[in-house]
Amino acid sequence: MSEGEKLLTDEELEAIEEVVASGNLGEGYNIGIEADSYDLTARENQPALDTEVLEQINSRLQRQLRLSLLKELKYDAPVSAEAVEVTEYAEYIQRISSPSSLSITKISPLKDECLCVLDAQVIYSCVDNWFGGSPRPLSGEAASREFSRTEEVVAKKVRLSVYSALIEAWGPSLEVQCEFLRNEVNPFLVNLLADNEQVVVTRFKMGGDEQTLGSVDVVYPLDSVKLLRGSLVKAVEAKAPKSRLEQQWASRLRGALDEIPFEAVVNAGEIPISFADLANLKVGDTIPFKNIGRSELSVNGLSIFEVEIGSAGDNAAVKLMSSIASENTV
Repeated sequence: MSEGEKLLTDEELEAIEEVVASGNLGEGYNIGIEADSYDLTARENQPALDTEVLEQINSRLQRQLRLSLLKELKYDAPVSAEAVEVTEYAEYIQRISSPSSLSITKISPLKDECLCVLDAQVIYSCVDNWFGGSPRPLSGEAASREFSRTEEVVAKKVRLSVYSALIEAWGPSLEVQCEFLRNEVNPFLVNLLADNEQVVVTRFKMGGDEQTLGSVDVVYPLDSVKLLRGSLVKAVEAKAPKSRLEQQWASRLRGALDEIPFEAVVNAGEIPISFADLANLKVGDTIPFKNIGRSELSVNGLSIFEVEIGSAGDNAAVKLMSSIASENTV
């Protein structure tokens, strides 16, 4: 089609105008099809959180928490990490028993405040162990009473153990700092987020399969974790694939070195000569060298072997007598 040429003739344009004016558009295509609205900003339509990096952090946190409790409270109990869970804040709060120790915590560089939750069973178990008793499950009134002063002190020690474990566990992925802001025992007084906001719950069970000694929760606002996702993934990728890339690079480098030509040099002898003798040398003269017997084979100026000079058939040759490379390398 040439520039300026009309797509439709004047007659076709007039016919379209008449149909539009009459309102009789006919059936046409896609007429009567119902469409569903789709809100791209709705939470249920947003991409799910990739928990792989958090699972790796939790694996380290599980080990570090046990070590921290042993160091801080001399309490050696098995610790197991549960699967990462994403849920609404209100739903999570309703599951927490009262009393519990809920520490509102700033974990930098996360944007929003987080929660460190110790249920009553963990605190009672640590107190029993602190005074030489055997941790045991509690029930009835003992499990619902307010914390004593001693239990509050022990709860603080447990919280510090969790903070120490968090810093160590996050360290390989991201440097973090934990700052205690305030503490509540009633979960409904925390007011950390709006009820419909989503949180990432990481739970650590204390005790073995036969006896549960409570749980420790670290709760992150979902939006804060998502903001750090790029940094966390980059940190993991910078570490995990690195070893494979280095191995491939080293293998290729060795292969390339195999093809590089080097010149092996053996010094067959040296004699002192004056300038006058050098000036009088002419073609046909014979210069006597002392039979040195042994010399060194060097490559690129580096002595590799001690050699004995001789012959093989019609060719001059050297015999490798001993290695001296190790003496010249660090």
